Amino acid sequence: MKRTLLLFILFVGIVSRVQAQQPKYIFYFIGDGMGYNALALTEACLASEAGDEVAFGSLGFTRFPVVGFATTWCANRRMTDSAAAGTALATGQKTSVGTIGMNADHTAPIYSLAVAAREQGMRSGVATSVSIDHATPASFFGHQPNRGMYREIGMDAPVTGLDLYAGAGFLSPEAPAGAADSRSVYEALDEAGYSICWGDAKLKGKRAVLVQDAAADASKLPLAIDRQPGDLSLPDMTRRSIDFLMRDGGAKNGFFLMVEGGQIDWTAHDNDAAALVQEVKDFDEAIDVAVNFYRRHPDETLIVITADHETGGLALGRGNLGYDTYFGLLAAQQCSKGVLRQAIEKTADWVEAKALLGERMGFGGPIELKPEEWTRLEKTYAEKPGRTADAAVDLLARRAGTGWTTGSHSATYVPVFALGASAELFNGRQDNTQIASVLRKLIEKRP
Repeated sequence: MKRTLLLFILFVGIVSRVQAQQPKYIFYFIGDGMGYNALALTEACLASEAGDEVAFGSLGFTRFPVVGFATTWCANRRMTDSAAAGTALATGQKTSVGTIGMNADHTAPIYSLAVAAREQGMRSGVATSVSIDHATPASFFGHQPNRGMYREIGMDAPVTGLDLYAGAGFLSPEAPAGAADSRSVYEALDEAGYSICWGDAKLKGKRAVLVQDAAADASKLPLAIDRQPGDLSLPDMTRRSIDFLMRDGGAKNGFFLMVEGGQIDWTAHDNDAAALVQEVKDFDEAIDVAVNFYRRHPDETLIVITADHETGGLALGRGNLGYDTYFGLLAAQQCSKGVLRQAIEKTADWVEAKALLGERMGFGGPIELKPEEWTRLEKTYAEKPGRTADAAVDLLARRAGTGWTTGSHSATYVPVFALGASAELFNGRQDNTQIASVLRKLIEKRP
């Protein structure tokens, strides 16, 4: 009896605390593929930038007061993909690999936190550094049995009716020949009342779509390591999303915004450590935009950060170096592996390619190579020029002390961080569905 009474008192206390700290503005940051070691490597590189080759620096969000970790398994496998994990984080329900916003056997749709927020009178939106119809953002508005059904997912956007869709673009906006609905995704959005805003155009209207200029790559924003002046970035997109969602009742009724750092995953799939570090830093800058908002509304704002899964099986330390690490050497790399590959494929001969490796990778400068290492690179170039980029990035990784176990996902825990109203509810061990379930309760129990 005493134990039952004590549990009841504790429960009432928790409920009272949640009710007293109902967030009005909710930020949900998802670092796609962002495992613990992605954070550790980035913080080690931050320390190296400050002249410390032993300790670790600190990202802004890793200093949040509430820290936890989450499991990521899906309905039919221990190792998940972004569709199943994105759906779990968006809806609070497990589903099968490759599934967007539906139950595991594809018999019924399941609805996201963004939809729940809209039903509660909040403004709602999604923003991503990849295409809007990609797995994680799609899980917040789409309902399709296969993540590759990009056109169908895109056409779900105006039907679901979130206030804001922001990202690189849509992968398959045009209707296939003979389709019953001949409209493009953009035409469907326009007819549903959305203002289509390209590049740095001002977000207009009550509902909007923010995408890159029409000539840009619709699949992704430029990687942070490759970014040029004028390119759309995740921090800028986050800032513009907040400004937009605060309009038309958002300041009064609140908003829900999911922001995905989608290319943390892509750089990890490519086993490109230097580019990964820059993506994590860029993600941190986007979160800092939300933190600045939190400072203006500390009693009404909740920021939750997690990942859908880890990608790459990233390791800090390699057998060839013993206990030594030189992560600061990654700063010598000036572009992503993909951009380097394209540049090398355009070179006329090895002399030109070698000069490019000096310029983009620091080889022969801060990264001294042995004659036999140059010979291996030259041989690779002679056999297939594009593979020289892979060999060069791997060589730098060996020197720095980073390694990878896979080019795919892993089944490890992922981090959870929280700041603001009711942040304490995200402390400790949890499943990805629990994160979404707690957020849903906070949204649906609004006064």
